[in-house]
Amino acid sequence: MNKLLTLIASITIFLVSSLHADVGDYKFGVDLGVSPVELEAEETAQQLANLSGSTVTTEYDTGAFVGRLFGTYGVAQAIDIEAGYFRSSSMDATYKIGADSAKESYTASGIDLSANFKSDTGFYGKAGMHSSTIDGAASLTIGSTTYSLTDSADGSSWLVGAGLESNNIRYSWTHYNNVGGDGGADFNVFSVGFLF
Repeated sequence: MNKLLTLIASITIFLVSSLHADVGDYKFGVDLGVSPVELEAEETAQQLANLSGSTVTTEYDTGAFVGRLFGTYGVAQAIDIEAGYFRSSSMDATYKIGADSAKESYTASGIDLSANFKSDTGFYGKAGMHSSTIDGAASLTIGSTTYSLTDSADGSSWLVGAGLESNNIRYSWTHYNNVGGDGGADFNVFSVGFLF
């Protein structure tokens, strides 16, 4: 984590003399986007079918909505430091074995910090880090009895992204590596943002 911050600071200092933007400019904004997700529900359904010896049907989400609040600060010409908080909608998978059923549900949230390198044309690239959590809940219904379990995983990793900003509207893609820590899911968030 400290190595990543050192790298971001070094790149920022190196590029200060050749870029153009408003130093000391504060902006706040909101991103609204979607990310494809892979819950591996088909594999889980097959494992349940193998264990139970019965046919298992499944329904599952293939994407999640992601909302993000953020603030930017111009630290040098065409370089902003950006910090944000993001949260996903619930990502669910349901399995049915005859009259019995099981459900798993996940949400992701976290904070991020990045350096944004902007061009005069409005295109920008970003690199940074995030600290994130995945909260999970599972339930199993057998007859009239339901059993529930919750768990969470957290950790930190890197992020990269790119986009276009024009008239305080941004269109962007951000890749969050290992959301929830090592072995976590990667998020590729495609979003529209509004700056104030």
